[in-house]
Amino acid sequence: MTSGGAGTTGSAGAGGPRVAPKRLLFILAADRHVSPFDVALAHDGGFDAVHLYPGVSPEETRPLTQDLMFARGPKGATASALLVTTADVSRAEAAFRAARAALFDPFRIHLMIDPKGGYTTAAALIAKVEALARRRGLGDLRGRTVAILGGTGGVGRSAAGMAAAAGARVLLVSRDAARAQAAAREVADLFGGAAEPRAARNDAETAALAAEADVVLATGAAGIRLLSRQALGGLRGPKVFADVNAVPPAGIEGLEPADQERELAPGVLGIGPLAVGALKSKIEASLLRDMATSDKALVIDAAAAGRRAAEILAAS
Repeated sequence: MTSGGAGTTGSAGAGGPRVAPKRLLFILAADRHVSPFDVALAHDGGFDAVHLYPGVSPEETRPLTQDLMFARGPKGATASALLVTTADVSRAEAAFRAARAALFDPFRIHLMIDPKGGYTTAAALIAKVEALARRRGLGDLRGRTVAILGGTGGVGRSAAGMAAAAGARVLLVSRDAARAQAAAREVADLFGGAAEPRAARNDAETAALAAEADVVLATGAAGIRLLSRQALGGLRGPKVFADVNAVPPAGIEGLEPADQERELAPGVLGIGPLAVGALKSKIEASLLRDMATSDKALVIDAAAAGRRAAEILAAS
């Protein structure tokens, strides 16, 4: 824990000029690989170097965090940042809690969680939908029914938690009833919000849930169609749809990647994945930039991603 060298003392040597410590980001994940997306945005955000730590379990997070905290002494601590990106949301949150519990004055580093981009993507998705709903006179999500198709993945669970926090009634939809139930339990455990698990085994059952909802979010795996053009034809608005799948075929047939307000059926307005993705990138990039430039230790979680999404849209 004794400081030494230019990185921790802020000096190039006795009597030499002061040298600002390098801004370093350490990306930690329990997965085998770390996303190149995060690495690219981190470099663009101003970090001098990005170091990858794949295959790290939540139980291993605390000692690694403390190694990082002590490496550069109290004055150099905020030049270091830790980003937790494990795809499994529960494991990511467990690692984030372990890292946060390790922090204490005066060795506080920056800390951020974004499970394989799930929090920043969900924040962008919810913010874009709310903005469109307000523009078209539907108001915010409070009291609205939000159906999340393919909702058992990280983005779907994250969006369910954020929508519930906004006061929506959330239907968490999967083709597999047991997976929907497990995902709904995780939403309650991690985010404190209620989500109703629903099984939709075919297009007709999915269409029935879409008819019940005010907002439909397609968050399934890339290249999986969740709702057909034929099913859309029987719907009537006012409704807002959004899709995060940019890999053909679209999750919602007829919704193009760059769409902002495409009318898919009378009163049914759609937001495409590139429109969501552009905001997601801005959210993540700005949060990373904050860590790369701030001398005050930051802790960035799902709620922080949601606030940043709203700020960016309000300023645009």
